Amino acid sequence: MTTTNSVADEARGLPREPSGPWIRALVVSTLLIWLAVLAWQAMVLPERVPIHFGSGGRADGWSGKAGALAFSGVLPLTVLALIPLTSLLVMRAPELINGPNKQWWTSTAPRLRRFERLVREDLWLIVVVTLALLVAMQVGIVIASESPDQRMPEGLLLGGTGLFGAGMVAVLLRMYVGDRYAENPDLD
Repeated sequence: MTTTNSVADEARGLPREPSGPWIRALVVSTLLIWLAVLAWQAMVLPERVPIHFGSGGRADGWSGKAGALAFSGVLPLTVLALIPLTSLLVMRAPELINGPNKQWWTSTAPRLRRFERLVREDLWLIVVVTLALLVAMQVGIVIASESPDQRMPEGLLLGGTGLFGAGMVAVLLRMYVGDRYAENPDLD
């Protein structure tokens, strides 16, 4: 009987399957937008920046410009690093990963290698959706810092959150509805 660890050892020796080009293009585009918004923030934020918003988009927490920029840079970098790194668990500790048809996907090296790509692509889409929300909030912070009442537009606050929720639902539907993780006879 083949163990999960020996399958993982063998799978690590196989060539890594590249992510789909549309996923790579989406990730790069989102990263470029985030960097552009971060540069814009660096140029226009005042020294006192509203960074937390309560009811009606009213500012109820402030930071200095350096703190706001650090937050706008560090949080997205954390998301960018941690979420995709999770796909490495597929190859290092497949027993820790849970997914549709897990037993089938982890039973041979080619299947495990493909499973890693599928998980990696789905995680990158989660990064894109999360980064889009963070960018929307960065834009809202700039708008609020420039407005006399220092309010974030409710449409941006609610719209960004709504789009994030819709994006996450779309990613999860992609993962769990249909045949994305169905047994694939090409890998037998």
